Amino acid sequence: MQNTWLTNYVKLTLRVDKLFIKNNGYYIDAYIGPKELKEEISKEKIKKPIELIKELDQLLTSLKEVDFKKTRKKYLKKQLIAIKTILRIINGEDIILKDEVELILDIEYSWVEESSFEKGLQYFKEGLPKKGELTKRYEEWITRNMYNFKCSKKKREYLEYIIKEMANLSKKTLKLPEKENINLNFVSNKHYGASTRYLGNYISLVEINEDIPFNFFQLLPLITHELYPGHHTEFCLKEEHLINKRKYFENNIFLLNSPQLVISEGLGEVAFDIIFTLQEATEWMEQNIYKKFNINTDDLDLKSIIKASRYNSLDQISSNAAIMLDQGYSKDMVKKYIKKYSLQNDVMIDHIVKNLNSSEFKKIYSFTYYHGKKIISDYLYKAKDKKLERLNYLLKSQVYPSLITNNN
Repeated sequence: MQNTWLTNYVKLTLRVDKLFIKNNGYYIDAYIGPKELKEEISKEKIKKPIELIKELDQLLTSLKEVDFKKTRKKYLKKQLIAIKTILRIINGEDIILKDEVELILDIEYSWVEESSFEKGLQYFKEGLPKKGELTKRYEEWITRNMYNFKCSKKKREYLEYIIKEMANLSKKTLKLPEKENINLNFVSNKHYGASTRYLGNYISLVEINEDIPFNFFQLLPLITHELYPGHHTEFCLKEEHLINKRKYFENNIFLLNSPQLVISEGLGEVAFDIIFTLQEATEWMEQNIYKKFNINTDDLDLKSIIKASRYNSLDQISSNAAIMLDQGYSKDMVKKYIKKYSLQNDVMIDHIVKNLNSSEFKKIYSFTYYHGKKIISDYLYKAKDKKLERLNYLLKSQVYPSLITNNN
């Protein structure tokens, strides 16, 4: 009965993914299960949301009878509740954003208090070069960090060096599978700056858009979030421990907009802080970026700028922007709010607002960053003597937000 139930669960997610693909999206971020199962579902006619809800309700009912451990059963139930809510949205049901967020992500819907962002602005004031308006000072700083390599070979060599360094730092804390690896490709004519996709067998594909200039300041947060010790590291360890060792068939799929996603984005957001203290990050960037490429940092406080960016990234602000859009604030008001705290340029802010407005699911997704980071940080740092033990638990186990918020 277990195997049948799990196969039907994975089939359901593949069928839901087809609804998203129909509208040029996707719901499954990574699938590393049997190819024949995916091929079987790909040949099916796309099912209506109401048909899939009926299928899902049968899984929820039969889950009670399946002989799984309590935590595993609760994890699967919460994933199913998330999928059902998504199907209800696709089916045209009118659900308020608060209920969508809480049912899909297993977190409390809440506004992020600006006191956090005000701290970030204060650090920017202390750290950025020159005096005067913060946005202009930030623009000056970002301009210094933009770099065009003379050839793709040099860019590849430097990126491979950075990735290897972050991997080595991560491996001082975590034991990764010996065969894990990154495939690095350069692409053009893409809407993204960088993309990471887990392929299975401990390998991730990283694509870097050659059309976009290099931003040195954002490089370490990007690599730590996406690869070491972020998403790639988590996927590898979950494949090793949940799929290969514990034979948890359901973990052959990684779903977007689900309790599973909150944990993953939370781990990605704290990844930088797992391998660096602020002082260590400052020294590393000075030595390996700014001195190496002759970028002046004598007129600024790099440590304060790094600290500010940990508070005031676009990802950390995005859920408040989603709430404002949902409550009917004008796009201009939302853009002004984002600019006030992120200091980003208008092109970046326009992209964020357009993205949030493009789909209800983008608004829901935005809650995974700040809230995921807070949940993971609280869990890791409230028991400092158990930080490494807890980190390994998060990376190797089936975890959902309320499990760790209720057991801090």
